Amino acid sequence: MKKNSGAALLVLIVVFSSAAHALDLNNPLPNWLDPSREQAGKPLPGSSSSAIEPAVPPAGFRIPAEYEPVGAVVISWAGYTDMLTSVARAVTGPGKAQVFGVWAPETLPGVPAGRYKALDIPVDTVWVRDYGPFGLTGPGRLGIVDSVYRHYQYRQSDDAMPASLGKTMGVDVFGVKVILDGGNIMFDSKGNLFMTRRTYSWNSSMSQEQVDAALKAQFKAKNIYTFDYAGYPGQPKDGTGHIDMFMKLLNDHTVLISAADSEPFKSNSEKAQAWFRGRTAADGQPYRILTIKGWENSGTWYTYTNSLIVNNTVLMPSYSGRSAEEAQAAAAYSSGMPGVSVIPINSDSSITAGGSIHCVTQTIPALPAGRPGGFPVAAPQAPARDFSYAPGEVPALARLENQEPF
Repeated sequence: MKKNSGAALLVLIVVFSSAAHALDLNNPLPNWLDPSREQAGKPLPGSSSSAIEPAVPPAGFRIPAEYEPVGAVVISWAGYTDMLTSVARAVTGPGKAQVFGVWAPETLPGVPAGRYKALDIPVDTVWVRDYGPFGLTGPGRLGIVDSVYRHYQYRQSDDAMPASLGKTMGVDVFGVKVILDGGNIMFDSKGNLFMTRRTYSWNSSMSQEQVDAALKAQFKAKNIYTFDYAGYPGQPKDGTGHIDMFMKLLNDHTVLISAADSEPFKSNSEKAQAWFRGRTAADGQPYRILTIKGWENSGTWYTYTNSLIVNNTVLMPSYSGRSAEEAQAAAAYSSGMPGVSVIPINSDSSITAGGSIHCVTQTIPALPAGRPGGFPVAAPQAPARDFSYAPGEVPALARLENQEPF
């Protein structure tokens, strides 16, 4: 079979024997559940919902802030392949980090082979930020926290992926029986965790104190600060209720918040800004609040905070026909992070399914010594798969209309 090395990437349905459904790379599953294509199934062997062994990381481990050194970025090859290829180029180029392509082609065009590893680990969806892994840095070594994915009953390969990745990497995996999406946790470098109240809704069988205690133990969090999401306490109007859909820490005392003209996004943004206003950050400086425009259109929430920071490089969402808003957002990132490189990446297709750049990426910290290349890991050979295509063969992605988020 021919491997694609061109600029555009495949359009075909690939069926994996371990997945509960076909991976349609031309019509990937949204961030929320799609009842027409997904059904709850029996737990897979080794999935975190059924077989995970709870373990608390020992002293010395912690989860770094995103603006601390990054060794590698994980992507899952389950849709939006043009966008993922652009992400991989930016990460391995200006970002100076590795890319781990889960269930991905053996090579990607424009991505240096020395900074890219294809890993033979099955997944169900592209939303790797949410199902993990959560990378920890410790005394001279790395680790992974494996929580329970919100859609664990339906997307069991996704739920099992962090443990499989940890085994492949040869690092310790610390399980926690808390339902947690990675898009809803944001850390500063001082151990403070910011999230929305959506996490408590997912874990309604536990008290808020029990959830907080588990998160503090697992991530060595000192404080947990919670925020409403747009639509709270009902269904989130952005499709997820995740903090990365309206907020981004650029450093320990600078926060970027999406400001909108329409409700409920407008009041949610104003409440978030009010929380930071006049408050002193953990580094002793007053919080600096930067706002950028977000907007809702035909049921889709468009935001520039759903970005990825990799070693002083920002991979920022870009949306067609919004050059003025994009320029404002890039200027805000540059103001909050002087000297940063801002790379816009088109996210027109993925944002209608509930996420952008941050949602389709997950970071693994650099080694404590700060080595930007990350760490060595054996790269298993992925099974032969046809990534060929013909010019003009890529049709527009099907948009999910009137889909109620779960």
